[in-house]
Amino acid sequence: MRTVTVSTALDAPAEVVWRAVTTPAAFNHVAGLMLRYPAAARLTEPWRAGQQIRGWTFLFGVLPFSLHHLRVASVNHERRALVSEEHGGLVRRWHHEIVLDPLDDRRTGYTDRIEIDAGPATPIVVGFAHLFYRYRQRRWRALAPLLASAAG
Repeated sequence: MRTVTVSTALDAPAEVVWRAVTTPAAFNHVAGLMLRYPAAARLTEPWRAGQQIRGWTFLFGVLPFSLHHLRVASVNHERRALVSEEHGGLVRRWHHEIVLDPLDDRRTGYTDRIEIDAGPATPIVVGFAHLFYRYRQRRWRALAPLLASAAG
C-alpha cells in the first residue's frame, strides 16, 4: 500500500468549492480527457454516502482502461471532506479522500490523498496517480475562479 498526497490552493471560497466537489459534474470536468467515467457522467444529484457506481473508465477519453467500482464512503459537510473507496482493473484498493481547508475568505486549500494497493503494479499505478491528480488540480485551479464568479 502506498499513499499519494497532492495539494493546491484554489481562488474561490471553501463553501463554493465544496458545493462543486460534491457533484459528479465537477468530478467529470476535472478528470477531463485524461480519464472518462461515463457511469459518473450520467449522474445529476450530489454525491451521497453509500452511493455506488460501476462502469468502464476510458484513458484519454477513448481507450478502455478498467471496469471501475466507486463507493462514496462518506460526505462530511462540516469538515468539507469526501471519501470514496474504489477498485477495478489492476487496482485492488483506491481509497481517495478530498479535504478542503479555508485559507481565507476567498481562497481554499484543496488536498487529494489516495491510498493505493495494486499488488505488484502498485509503483506504476502510484506514478499514474501523481500525474492524474496534478492534472485534476490544474483543472480545479482553472475552474475555481469561474465558480467564485458565478457564486457572486
